[in-house]
Amino acid sequence: MQQEELYLLIARYLARQTSPDENEWLATWVAQSPENERTFEQLKTVWQASQTPAPPAATAAALGRLKARLALPAPTAEPAATPAPLAHRWRRLARPARLAALLVLLLGALGGAYFYARPTPAQAYRVCRTPAGQPQRLRLADGSVVTLAPQSQLRYPAQFGAVSREVFLEGEAFFEVSKDPQRPFRVHSGAWVTQVLGTKFNVSAVPGASQLAVSLVEGKVQVTDKQDKYLLTPGQQLRAERSTGRIYRQAFDRQQVLAWRSNRLVFKNEKLADAAIQLERRYGVKLVFADPATAEVRLWATFDNEPLPRVLDALQLAGGISYRREGQVIYLRRVPAEADTN
Repeated sequence: MQQEELYLLIARYLARQTSPDENEWLATWVAQSPENERTFEQLKTVWQASQTPAPPAATAAALGRLKARLALPAPTAEPAATPAPLAHRWRRLARPARLAALLVLLLGALGGAYFYARPTPAQAYRVCRTPAGQPQRLRLADGSVVTLAPQSQLRYPAQFGAVSREVFLEGEAFFEVSKDPQRPFRVHSGAWVTQVLGTKFNVSAVPGASQLAVSLVEGKVQVTDKQDKYLLTPGQQLRAERSTGRIYRQAFDRQQVLAWRSNRLVFKNEKLADAAIQLERRYGVKLVFADPATAEVRLWATFDNEPLPRVLDALQLAGGISYRREGQVIYLRRVPAEADTN
C-alpha cells in the first residue's frame, strides 16, 4: 500500500468509514513495529485535535508547530509566487512536506481545522519468563489475566494500542481476555495467531513439542495460520502436528489440558517424548532417551504435585521404563517385555 493510501485509510478509520476487513488489515499493520504504532498514534492525535475548531491564528500556529516537528521550514509572510500546477508542485515536495500537506488535505476534507500533534513515545514492551515448576499470573493493562505456564515467555506492551491488543507467546498460557469490541486481542504463537474479543482459552506452543494447540473453554476464537482461518466454539481444540503439518479440529479433555494450572500432570495414552517436555518444565530437569523406541512408549498416569523421585518410580511401573539420574539429567530406557527376550 502506498504511503498516501495508508494515511487516507487511517483517516477513514478515525472517521468510522472503514470496513471490518480494512480494520483488521490496519490492526495488523500497527502491530508490526513500534514505528507503525507511533505513526498511527500521531495521526490519531492530530485527528482528535481537529474535532475542536480553532480561530485562524491558533490554526496557523498549530500548523507551524506540526511543520517544525516534521523538519519543515517555517511559513513566511512573503507574497506567494504564481502557483505551478498542483501535480507538479506535489512531486516537488519532499517526503515530510508531502506528509504535512496530505494531513492538511485529509483532515480538511473530513472536517478538521486544528492541527497540533505531540510526539508519542515508542511502545514499551515487557517480557515475563517463568522458571521451571512455577506458573505465574499476570494482569495486563486492559484487565485481561494471563496464567503463564512454567518455562514459558510472554511479550506484551505496557499499554495496548488504539486498534488492537497484541501479545507474543512462547510456551504455554491460559488467557482470560477482557471484552473490548473495538480492540481485538491477538496471541501470536509460532505460525498461529489466535484472535478474540473476550473469552477464556489455552494456547500450547512449547518449543520442541510435537504439537501446537489452541483449546477454547469459553467464548469464541479465530485461529489464523499462513493460509487458513479456523473458528472454534467452547470445548473445541485446534491441534497441529508439527512433523506433518496436518491440522485437526476436535473435542478436548479439559482436565488434561488445564492440569498444569494446579501443578498436576495428566497423561492419557501420551507418548513419553511429549510427556518428557511437561516433566522438564515442571521439574527443571533434562530427560534423555536411550533410543527412539523409548520415546514412543505410551503413558497413562496422573501426578498431583508429586516430587520428582516419586514420578520417576511411577514411570517404571506404569510405562515399563528404567532410569538413571545424574544430577539434573535423567536417562530413560524401555524395559523389554518378557516375550521380547525369548
